[in-house]
Amino acid sequence: MPKTGTIEKKTGGGRDLAIPPEPTSTLWQAILGPILIACNIAMRLYCAVFMIIADCDETYNYWEPLNLLFRGFGKQTWEYSPVYAIRSYAYLVPYYISTFPLRDFQHLSLTNFPAYYYFYAIRIVALCGFTAFTEYKLYRSVQDNYSKYAANWYLLFSTFAPGMSHASVALLPSLFAMTWVTWAASLAISAINTQNNEKRVVGHSVHAIACFVIAGFVGWPFALALGVPFGLFTVKSHFQTAPLMKIVLVCSTVVVLVTAYLIKVDLYFYNRKFLFVPVNIVLYNVFAGEGEGPEIFGVEPFSYYVANLLLNFNAVFVLAYLGIMGNFFMKNKLTSTVGITLPLLIWSVVFGRQPHKEERFLYPIYPFICLSAAVFTSNVFALVKRKLGYAFFLKLALLFSMFAYVTVSVLRILNLVANYSAPLTTARAFHTDSVQFPTETFKNVCVGREWYHFPTSFFLPDNYRLRFVQSGFDGLLPGNFPENMSLKGAASALPPGMNSKNIFSPDKVVPFADCDYYIDNSLPVKESYGEPSVVSRAGGELIVDSAWEILVCEGIINPDGAHSSLGRILYVPEFARGMVPYHIEKMDYCVVKRR
Repeated sequence: MPKTGTIEKKTGGGRDLAIPPEPTSTLWQAILGPILIACNIAMRLYCAVFMIIADCDETYNYWEPLNLLFRGFGKQTWEYSPVYAIRSYAYLVPYYISTFPLRDFQHLSLTNFPAYYYFYAIRIVALCGFTAFTEYKLYRSVQDNYSKYAANWYLLFSTFAPGMSHASVALLPSLFAMTWVTWAASLAISAINTQNNEKRVVGHSVHAIACFVIAGFVGWPFALALGVPFGLFTVKSHFQTAPLMKIVLVCSTVVVLVTAYLIKVDLYFYNRKFLFVPVNIVLYNVFAGEGEGPEIFGVEPFSYYVANLLLNFNAVFVLAYLGIMGNFFMKNKLTSTVGITLPLLIWSVVFGRQPHKEERFLYPIYPFICLSAAVFTSNVFALVKRKLGYAFFLKLALLFSMFAYVTVSVLRILNLVANYSAPLTTARAFHTDSVQFPTETFKNVCVGREWYHFPTSFFLPDNYRLRFVQSGFDGLLPGNFPENMSLKGAASALPPGMNSKNIFSPDKVVPFADCDYYIDNSLPVKESYGEPSVVSRAGGELIVDSAWEILVCEGIINPDGAHSSLGRILYVPEFARGMVPYHIEKMDYCVVKRR
């Protein structure tokens, strides 16, 4: 470890890479890394169990088709129609495979546990577990190639970022891309700093590019843009050399294998002569025809992403983009520019210019936001330390910065769980009721205006089916995968009433009289839209229609209610709510059963 006030230099291929000086070695510095790793694991486990499903696209485009693979039924969106085929079954197969140990245990032990156990198993192992693994890989790379100081800041920022808390549990291609890009970034940074060792350069470069390829081909095609800076750096650094030939040869093999996997799996499920889903995704999002494309689902100004990133990262968001400018004043700017700055800038500019904006579109740059902020913060504190020494006020500033960030972030995470988790917690009532009143008759679980909050059919017993009833929503609802046929037959059958223009199709709804269960909230209904009134609240009492009985009700934030800005953003413990301007308005989210 360098002495206080000195700068250690790593020489790689003629490049001097400055490493910020670290604070004086203490017991605290020695145990901080393991503490942060433990916190990261604990936070990811907490999120896997309690974090909400933030986007109905996750439910209907990924959890429902995955339920088809598991149990032979589920809701089908137009994207899975063989006519359009812009969702890949190859993306879902690894999650299906990840539950083999749990299924083997169930079969060997003759245990009959609810299907939502698989939902949580996938969250714990394949989503949050893999996210934590890639965070650790990037943490170690930053530790080796920058400093322990920067690595600790990175892991602190990433562990407690509210954005990472809900991104890490999302069954979405953008999360898949984020995790593989995180792994790729860790390898790319190492490759840039290891230019004098051909074997390691080739190894790191091949693995980094392979991760970018998997992120883009299996996950989200647009994630390939994040690998362009490193790809160009690799070509420029090793042009007309043996290492470049090895890298190109091995990476070409990876591309062929990944492409073959995608084509083989999707051809099987869609039963088409030729199909490459990533191309379909790009064509739909970039070259859609009139009345099609992502813009039909709404457009937002650039400020949408600014507000979103402030909520999901608070001060870290500001530090990350300050870090972009700060890199030009660093001696190790090559590593930071190729490994951090350019990917962050490319994604921010490209997606900031798109009219249709979604929170999940930014998931792939979440690791770069945390990393850019970490490097910038470590350099700022290193600069102050060189000027003033490791004085008491600097220690105080460090502790205060960490405490403030963790506190605000945790309160934001708790706010999401406290105010939005009712759909997940109430959905377990279906299994409980099916155990108390077992039947082999098929039961219809209906949703109307609350269709977008339904978590997944993994929470339904085998003989329960999700149905939609008439509501104020006038867009295209998902249909049903066909049943009583092979898996291939169900996936490749042409569904009726599908379109790519979000036009309502009446065959997607059933009469309310066919419903055995109903999910609704307690707000007044819009009778002009044909919404049934089952649950309401009057005079502080919950009232239910006499033909129905309540199984469970929990509070969920009223999106149209009157809230204080603090109450909507941060969780405030009950004992402290009288001390701050805190107010939120909730509605009842209920599961009712026909008598």
